[in-house]
Amino acid sequence: MRKSIGRWLLALGTLLVPAAAHAQQLAKWGEPPSIYPAANAAAQETSATRPYTARAQDTGEAYMVPPVDFTGPLSHPRYEDGGFFTFGEFMYYRQTRPLLSQSVAFRGFIDTNGGISGTGTPGTRFGSFAEALNTNMVNGAGNFQPGMNIGIGYRFKNGISVTVEWMHLAESRYAATAGLLPGNFLPGQNLADTFLFAPVSNFPASFGGNPANVVINGSQAFGSTFGIWNAASNMEIQFIQRFEQVQITQRIPIWETECYRAYGIVGPRAIVMWEKFEWRTVDTDTLGQATADTTALYNNIVSNRLYGVFVGSGHDWYLHSGRCGAFAVDLSLCGALYMDFVKGRARYELGDKSEAATRSRRLLEAVPGVDGKLGLCWYPWEAIQVRLGYSFMALFNTVASPRPIDFNFGTIDPPFNGGISRLLHGVDVGIGFIW
Repeated sequence: MRKSIGRWLLALGTLLVPAAAHAQQLAKWGEPPSIYPAANAAAQETSATRPYTARAQDTGEAYMVPPVDFTGPLSHPRYEDGGFFTFGEFMYYRQTRPLLSQSVAFRGFIDTNGGISGTGTPGTRFGSFAEALNTNMVNGAGNFQPGMNIGIGYRFKNGISVTVEWMHLAESRYAATAGLLPGNFLPGQNLADTFLFAPVSNFPASFGGNPANVVINGSQAFGSTFGIWNAASNMEIQFIQRFEQVQITQRIPIWETECYRAYGIVGPRAIVMWEKFEWRTVDTDTLGQATADTTALYNNIVSNRLYGVFVGSGHDWYLHSGRCGAFAVDLSLCGALYMDFVKGRARYELGDKSEAATRSRRLLEAVPGVDGKLGLCWYPWEAIQVRLGYSFMALFNTVASPRPIDFNFGTIDPPFNGGISRLLHGVDVGIGFIW
């Protein structure tokens, strides 16, 4: 009888021991499993020592959150496994304008047949011939150009990421004008300085302008100011710049600690820099009227199309993490080498487009470059990054036309010079999302 009672007590004890152990560990087991390694050996429990079946016995007191594959549009449970990310940046850049000083227009005019001077000898000058317009009037310090840089990328489980980026700067336009009244408000003897002259030669009769621009003793001096650019009333110059860049960036992890990481940067890049110098001349008659066929346009367009590769390194330093999120500083430097396919074109044409003369050139240059970024990053949440930074890009041995006008209509061959260095730099602010 005693043996039978003992066997029943032993069986009851074996059932109570696991139940007591479960009651002691229920709160601990009810916590979500951590994706990070344990801080000490006592915490290094595995699924083998903590059976998942114990969670199934939870009655709800521990508020266990089971693991899921997707937790929202800007989150997923294991970021180290990789995924897609996107970003957008607002750019505010300034770029080099490769123009040198070149005189465009002067105050006065030339008597082409001697009828104004009364001597019958062509070539007499009237007016001060003070400079009225110069290409450096559209040079100067320059303005900042707004723009954008957008991209999409994917981070792989091994830490390598690939990004496709497109950068665009808004068109910049600089202008200067010379009109009837000089800057000193002195019109000159017989109002000669109210006229403008540019030394364009070898043009056809269709570019002769109005038959008469000047009145002498109450009569119009027909043929004495032949040419749209002789005794003109208004001249305007403009310089226009556009910039586009597309690149594919691959980032390769090199070294990483708790507060620092370094990575390599490599990829292909394409850049388009488009520049246009425009000169417009209006020739009015003695009544102040002009038409499209008494207006002349001159354009000089240079297009640098650069295709190459860049390689460099990036560095991130994590500064602080708290209730407001995490903060970091990033720095990247890259060197690049491009092949520059250049197209230059200079063109004279009438305002009505009825007649024109053009000269085009194609050039090929090797262009080295260097670029870098320095920024402060804020992570308000693990799936969002806000960045404020400074960026620059230097390009060497590009092509431009620093003195863009060829006044010889018969050849139209302005210089297209290599060896031009350019600098683009400015600030950027952006935001990125991890999907």
